[in-house]
Amino acid sequence: MQTGGTKYAQSGKVNIAYQEFGSGDICLIVIPGWISNVEQFSHIPPLAAWVNHLTSFCRLILFDKRGTGLSDRVNENELPNMDQRAEDLLAVMKHANIEQAALFGLSEGGPLGLHFASAYPKKVSKLILFGSFAKWVRSDDYPYGLNEEGHLKSINYMAENWGGPVGLQLMAPSVMNDSEVQEYWASYLRHSASPSAAIALYKMNLDIDVRSCLKKIKQPVLLIHRTGDKLVESGHSIFLHQNIPGSELFLSEGTDHLPWFGIKREELTAILTFLLGGNIVKDKRLDKLKTEDVFIIYAIKDYIEKKFNEVISIKGLSRKFGINEFKVKSGFTILFETPVITYLNQTRLEHSIRLLTNSSLSISEIAERVGYTHPNNYTIAFKRRYGMPPNQYRTELNKDAFK
Repeated sequence: MQTGGTKYAQSGKVNIAYQEFGSGDICLIVIPGWISNVEQFSHIPPLAAWVNHLTSFCRLILFDKRGTGLSDRVNENELPNMDQRAEDLLAVMKHANIEQAALFGLSEGGPLGLHFASAYPKKVSKLILFGSFAKWVRSDDYPYGLNEEGHLKSINYMAENWGGPVGLQLMAPSVMNDSEVQEYWASYLRHSASPSAAIALYKMNLDIDVRSCLKKIKQPVLLIHRTGDKLVESGHSIFLHQNIPGSELFLSEGTDHLPWFGIKREELTAILTFLLGGNIVKDKRLDKLKTEDVFIIYAIKDYIEKKFNEVISIKGLSRKFGINEFKVKSGFTILFETPVITYLNQTRLEHSIRLLTNSSLSISEIAERVGYTHPNNYTIAFKRRYGMPPNQYRTELNKDAFK
């Protein structure tokens, strides 16, 4: 998967790293949890596939909160409060020319989403919270989560084990014993924060309490939580639902805390339906495919966009991605409303246009560059799509250049 290129928004004296993907009328900003790195997500295949799914129908913004990932580090004595983090998000929106967006608050990103929606109501169209909470530490008036002693044990565990797959048994227990997942999760954590930064940011989270914001939320809110979540118990979202007027609560099965592990098709459908304003009661395209199939087909699309100049066939794609040929053909058409081979040819032809415009390569050389074995097949496909053969197209370009 290609990344969108890291950009920086300035919030006071602090630089906030972000990337943007996709396009469309809907803009969705993902507020990460504890730590993140906008250039490392593509190294986690399930996360890359999850991002790919979201970008299929919206403009997506990912950013690193101050102190994490590629954003500026902060002094332990100057950890940001909720107001400062809200200003950071506002800076990203301003730099990306976003007047209003839907927010996806993941875990600890949820409280920031709630605070931001309360402080800047005109900037937020909708709010999705996944595996989130209003308060991080259990108390007499909030009977959810760990008490301070429990959190202290977590901090000590991090201090002793940072560098390895810390917290995977809670974040994604379904894959905790997978050596490949352990490796890329540990790498992601190391790229997201240093040991001292990770601990300092965790300690900062102990002060999170946005219960005073809940009654002020006027935007549509969708709460998604897995009933067996090992890190953040579902009672947190039940509490949010009871205290946010008009909110919708979707409880799904599963123990993984992170949405891209153990993904449920129903969760994807709920997100899509909610963002589209409820016009689609159920996404019929997804009904015909398993969740694993959806991700594989997005991976096939990404592969075509990168490897269009290679020999590609339905049979070859089926073997490479471990999915039967019927699903390759029917699934691609369902998701992208065009047959897979048609999409391949369109990709090749669009790239050839750039070569015709910006290079002196011969027609035969261009045909070979974009994946056509025989130049004649390229010429026929080009004429069918653009109404003239490629040599005439180039001639017309040259005529226009000298006018």
